[in-house]
Amino acid sequence: MFKKTILSYFLLTGIFILLTVSCELTRNDCGPFNNSNYKITGFDTSLKQLTASDSTMKSFELNNFDNDSIAFNEFAIHMIPNTESYTINFKFGISFSEMAYACSPPIPSSEDRITDIQIFSSKSYTNDFSSSENIAELFDIIVLYHAESYQSTQLTDYLATKPEAPIEIILVPNTPPSTTQSFEFQVKYYQNGLELDEFEFTTKSAVLVN
Repeated sequence: MFKKTILSYFLLTGIFILLTVSCELTRNDCGPFNNSNYKITGFDTSLKQLTASDSTMKSFELNNFDNDSIAFNEFAIHMIPNTESYTINFKFGISFSEMAYACSPPIPSSEDRITDIQIFSSKSYTNDFSSSENIAELFDIIVLYHAESYQSTQLTDYLATKPEAPIEIILVPNTPPSTTQSFEFQVKYYQNGLELDEFEFTTKSAVLVN
Protein backbone atom coordinates (compact mmCIF):
# COMPACT_ATOMS: atom_id res chain seq x y z
CA MET A 1 0.00 0.00 0.00
CA PHE A 2 2.85 2.37 0.94
CA LYS A 3 4.67 1.64 -2.34
CA LYS A 4 1.48 2.38 -4.34
CA THR A 5 1.09 5.70 -2.52
CA ILE A 6 4.71 6.69 -3.25
CA LEU A 7 4.30 5.66 -6.91
CA SER A 8 1.10 7.71 -7.25
CA TYR A 9 2.82 10.71 -5.67
CA PHE A 10 5.73 10.62 -8.09
CA LEU A 11 3.39 10.06 -11.05
CA LEU A 12 1.24 13.10 -10.19
CA THR A 13 4.36 15.17 -9.52
CA GLY A 14 5.73 14.20 -12.92
CA ILE A 15 2.48 15.17 -14.62
CA PHE A 16 2.49 18.54 -12.85
CA ILE A 17 6.07 19.22 -13.94
CA LEU A 18 5.24 18.19 -17.51
CA LEU A 19 2.31 20.59 -17.67
CA THR A 20 4.32 23.41 -16.10
CA VAL A 21 7.23 23.00 -18.52
CA SER A 22 4.86 22.70 -21.47
CA CYS A 23 3.13 25.95 -20.62
CA GLU A 24 6.43 27.71 -19.93
CA LEU A 25 7.72 26.71 -23.36
CA THR A 26 4.55 28.01 -25.02
CA ARG A 27 3.95 30.92 -22.67
CA ASN A 28 2.02 33.00 -25.21
CA ASP A 29 -0.45 30.16 -25.88
CA CYS A 30 -1.38 29.45 -22.28
CA GLY A 31 -4.65 30.49 -20.66
CA PRO A 32 -6.74 31.73 -19.13
CA PHE A 33 -9.10 31.26 -22.07
CA ASN A 34 -12.67 32.39 -22.67
CA ASN A 35 -15.55 29.93 -22.50
CA SER A 36 -15.46 27.66 -25.56
CA ASN A 37 -19.15 26.77 -25.74
CA TYR A 38 -21.79 28.96 -27.36
CA LYS A 39 -25.54 28.87 -27.83
CA ILE A 40 -27.65 30.42 -30.59
CA THR A 41 -30.19 33.07 -29.64
CA GLY A 42 -31.28 34.23 -33.11
CA PHE A 43 -30.08 35.05 -36.64
CA ASP A 44 -29.21 37.98 -38.84
CA THR A 45 -30.45 37.14 -42.34
CA SER A 46 -29.94 38.68 -45.78
CA LEU A 47 -29.78 37.90 -49.48
CA LYS A 48 -26.38 37.75 -51.16
CA GLN A 49 -24.94 37.13 -54.59
CA LEU A 50 -22.60 34.15 -54.48
CA THR A 51 -19.78 33.85 -56.99
CA ALA A 52 -17.96 30.52 -56.77
CA SER A 53 -14.59 29.71 -58.32
CA ASP A 54 -15.57 26.04 -58.80
CA SER A 55 -18.34 23.56 -58.06
CA THR A 56 -16.85 22.49 -54.71
CA MET A 57 -17.74 25.86 -53.13
CA LYS A 58 -14.43 25.80 -51.25
CA SER A 59 -13.71 29.29 -52.54
CA PHE A 60 -16.35 31.90 -53.25
CA GLU A 61 -17.32 35.50 -52.78
CA LEU A 62 -20.47 36.88 -51.17
CA ASN A 63 -21.61 40.31 -52.31
CA ASN A 64 -24.63 42.44 -51.50
CA PHE A 65 -27.60 41.64 -53.70
CA ASP A 66 -28.98 44.93 -55.00
CA ASN A 67 -30.64 43.93 -58.29
CA ASP A 68 -34.14 42.63 -58.94
CA SER A 69 -32.96 39.54 -60.85
CA ILE A 70 -30.17 37.04 -60.35
CA ALA A 71 -29.01 33.68 -61.73
CA PHE A 72 -30.56 30.92 -59.61
CA ASN A 73 -27.17 29.36 -58.72
CA GLU A 74 -25.84 32.73 -57.52
CA PHE A 75 -28.83 33.41 -55.27
CA ALA A 76 -27.79 32.93 -51.64
CA ILE A 77 -29.79 33.10 -48.41
CA HIS A 78 -27.29 34.14 -45.75
CA MET A 79 -27.79 33.34 -42.06
CA ILE A 80 -25.41 34.52 -39.32
CA PRO A 81 -26.26 33.22 -35.83
CA ASN A 82 -26.39 35.54 -32.84
CA THR A 83 -24.52 33.64 -30.14
CA GLU A 84 -23.84 33.79 -26.41
CA SER A 85 -21.02 31.99 -24.63
CA TYR A 86 -21.72 30.15 -21.39
CA THR A 87 -19.80 28.50 -18.58
CA ILE A 88 -18.80 24.89 -19.01
CA ASN A 89 -18.96 22.65 -15.96
CA PHE A 90 -15.83 20.47 -15.95
CA LYS A 91 -15.55 17.12 -14.25
CA PHE A 92 -12.36 16.25 -12.37
CA GLY A 93 -10.02 14.05 -14.34
CA ILE A 94 -6.88 14.12 -16.43
CA SER A 95 -6.31 12.47 -19.77
CA PHE A 96 -3.14 12.37 -21.84
CA SER A 97 -4.93 14.05 -24.76
CA GLU A 98 -5.91 16.93 -22.47
CA MET A 99 -2.33 17.18 -21.24
CA ALA A 100 -1.00 17.39 -24.77
CA TYR A 101 -3.13 20.44 -25.46
CA ALA A 102 -3.12 21.98 -22.01
CA CYS A 103 -1.73 25.26 -23.35
CA SER A 104 -3.88 25.43 -26.50
CA PRO A 105 -7.13 27.41 -26.46
CA PRO A 106 -10.20 25.20 -26.83
CA ILE A 107 -12.02 25.30 -30.16
CA PRO A 108 -15.47 26.90 -29.64
CA SER A 109 -18.35 24.47 -30.07
CA SER A 110 -22.08 24.31 -29.50
CA GLU A 111 -24.43 21.81 -27.91
CA ASP A 112 -27.22 23.13 -30.15
CA ARG A 113 -28.15 20.54 -32.78
CA ILE A 114 -30.04 21.33 -35.99
CA THR A 115 -33.08 19.09 -36.42
CA ASP A 116 -34.59 20.55 -39.59
CA ILE A 117 -34.50 23.41 -42.10
CA GLN A 118 -37.58 23.82 -44.27
CA ILE A 119 -37.91 26.13 -47.27
CA PHE A 120 -41.13 27.24 -48.94
CA SER A 121 -41.51 29.41 -52.04
CA SER A 122 -44.23 32.01 -52.57
CA LYS A 123 -45.02 30.37 -55.94
CA SER A 124 -44.45 26.91 -57.37
CA TYR A 125 -40.70 26.74 -57.82
CA THR A 126 -40.81 23.73 -60.13
CA ASN A 127 -43.61 21.71 -61.67
CA ASP A 128 -42.98 19.00 -59.06
CA PHE A 129 -43.56 21.22 -56.02
CA SER A 130 -46.42 23.48 -55.07
CA SER A 131 -45.93 26.59 -52.96
CA SER A 132 -47.16 24.70 -49.89
CA GLU A 133 -44.48 21.99 -50.14
CA ASN A 134 -41.06 21.98 -48.54
CA ILE A 135 -38.41 22.40 -51.27
CA ALA A 136 -35.35 21.81 -49.07
CA GLU A 137 -34.14 19.07 -51.42
CA LEU A 138 -33.76 21.71 -54.16
CA PHE A 139 -31.15 23.58 -52.09
CA ASP A 140 -27.52 23.07 -51.14
CA ILE A 141 -26.08 24.35 -47.89
CA ILE A 142 -22.68 25.87 -47.18
CA VAL A 143 -21.67 25.93 -43.52
CA LEU A 144 -18.72 27.21 -41.52
CA TYR A 145 -17.45 25.93 -38.17
CA HIS A 146 -14.68 27.30 -35.97
CA ALA A 147 -11.17 26.26 -37.09
CA GLU A 148 -12.53 24.67 -40.28
CA SER A 149 -13.01 25.66 -43.91
CA TYR A 150 -16.38 26.05 -45.61
CA GLN A 151 -18.25 22.81 -46.28
CA SER A 152 -20.87 22.38 -49.00
CA THR A 153 -23.42 19.60 -49.38
CA GLN A 154 -27.03 18.97 -50.29
CA LEU A 155 -29.28 20.36 -47.59
CA THR A 156 -31.21 17.15 -46.98
CA ASP A 157 -27.98 15.13 -46.65
CA TYR A 158 -26.63 17.66 -44.16
CA LEU A 159 -29.80 17.56 -42.06
CA ALA A 160 -29.68 13.76 -41.89
CA THR A 161 -26.55 14.00 -39.73
CA LYS A 162 -28.31 16.07 -37.01
CA PRO A 163 -25.35 18.46 -37.13
CA GLU A 164 -23.97 20.86 -34.57
CA ALA A 165 -25.12 24.43 -35.20
CA PRO A 166 -22.48 26.23 -37.30
CA ILE A 167 -21.36 29.86 -37.14
CA GLU A 168 -22.53 30.63 -40.68
CA ILE A 169 -25.18 29.18 -43.03
CA ILE A 170 -25.62 29.83 -46.76
CA LEU A 171 -28.54 28.30 -48.66
CA VAL A 172 -28.22 28.11 -52.47
CA PRO A 173 -30.66 26.56 -55.00
CA ASN A 174 -29.22 23.55 -56.83
CA THR A 175 -32.15 23.38 -59.26
CA PRO A 176 -33.40 26.12 -61.59
CA PRO A 177 -37.02 27.27 -61.36
CA SER A 178 -39.38 26.00 -64.04
CA THR A 179 -39.97 29.55 -65.22
CA THR A 180 -38.21 32.85 -64.67
CA GLN A 181 -40.30 34.72 -62.14
CA SER A 182 -40.21 36.52 -58.82
CA PHE A 183 -39.98 34.46 -55.62
CA GLU A 184 -39.99 35.01 -51.90
CA PHE A 185 -38.72 32.19 -49.71
CA GLN A 186 -39.90 31.34 -46.22
CA VAL A 187 -37.19 29.59 -44.20
CA LYS A 188 -38.03 27.62 -41.06
CA TYR A 189 -35.06 26.65 -38.92
CA TYR A 190 -35.42 24.09 -36.11
CA GLN A 191 -32.89 22.97 -33.53
CA ASN A 192 -32.58 21.18 -30.23
CA GLY A 193 -31.09 24.19 -28.52
CA LEU A 194 -30.27 25.44 -25.06
CA GLU A 195 -32.22 28.66 -25.65
CA LEU A 196 -33.57 28.79 -29.22
CA ASP A 197 -35.68 25.97 -30.67
CA GLU A 198 -36.93 27.52 -33.89
CA PHE A 199 -36.48 30.58 -36.06
CA GLU A 200 -38.52 31.68 -39.06
CA PHE A 201 -38.12 34.44 -41.63
CA THR A 202 -39.16 35.40 -45.18
CA THR A 203 -36.73 36.75 -47.74
CA LYS A 204 -37.37 39.77 -49.90
CA SER A 205 -38.57 39.20 -53.45
CA ALA A 206 -36.10 38.29 -56.20
CA VAL A 207 -36.40 37.16 -59.83
CA LEU A 208 -34.47 33.92 -60.29
CA VAL A 209 -33.18 33.36 -63.81
CA ASN A 210 -32.45 29.91 -65.27
